[in-house]
Amino acid sequence: MRKKGMSRRDLLGMVGLSAVSAATGAASPAFAPGTRAAAAEAPKVPWPYQPLNPEDVRKRGHQAFYEGDCMYGAFGAVITALRDKVGTPYDGFPLDMMRYGKGGLSGWGSLCGALNGASAAICLVAGEDFTKLVPELAGWYTQASLPSEASNNYAKNHQFRVKKYKSDKVLAGSVSGSTLCHASVTNWCKASGYASGSPERAERCARLAGDVAARAVELLNAHHAQQFKAAFVTPAAVQVCQACHSMGTDFKKGQFTQGRENCMLCHKPHKI
Repeated sequence: MRKKGMSRRDLLGMVGLSAVSAATGAASPAFAPGTRAAAAEAPKVPWPYQPLNPEDVRKRGHQAFYEGDCMYGAFGAVITALRDKVGTPYDGFPLDMMRYGKGGLSGWGSLCGALNGASAAICLVAGEDFTKLVPELAGWYTQASLPSEASNNYAKNHQFRVKKYKSDKVLAGSVSGSTLCHASVTNWCKASGYASGSPERAERCARLAGDVAARAVELLNAHHAQQFKAAFVTPAAVQVCQACHSMGTDFKKGQFTQGRENCMLCHKPHKI
């Protein structure tokens, strides 16, 4: 049976190789050890893009969370929407590879999986311009109250797409102040009164996955229309720290770190 996306020439070539191998008793060169399969190479990034509906993607992200958790949810929301609208090459992407990002890197509480997955989708679509879009997404994430009002309304009105409805509660929003899963979940638990292992927390992260994917699409739509403008401004407290503590070549001046996280979440201010 011919695989989707395979040309007639590819099919005939594989049939020919199989016939030769069968006749000679030798392994097909396409599958011999140390060789590459005779298949079309994936196109280089950026991949083709067509504007998407952020609300459709928001609902996809919520649904996909329950299929593979947060990173899978946010990445899958964007990619399946592009698969349905664009087709190849999105129709062959192995979404399961994104499962590792759940819980901030398989439960380590590091980079939020939803932010990680949405950023991966941005890189696939925007190419080198990810250096503009991903920081904007990350900055938005640290300052937005999540889950969003839009997600809460979808839940309340039973407009999400999960097969067995999880929750129609309006959940409290919270601001993470950080890109870390640990900070994001902890701040939300304190704001809502629910424990990290509660079904409400899981539902909160499902809504958040959709929210982050929707925001990524808004940025990609603007980028596609050549209308993207960065809006995130590094907080003043962080700028003060970066005056000394930044990436550089002079260790004695404090140039032994890098990043744009809010330093005061973990460190105490000190005299210069």
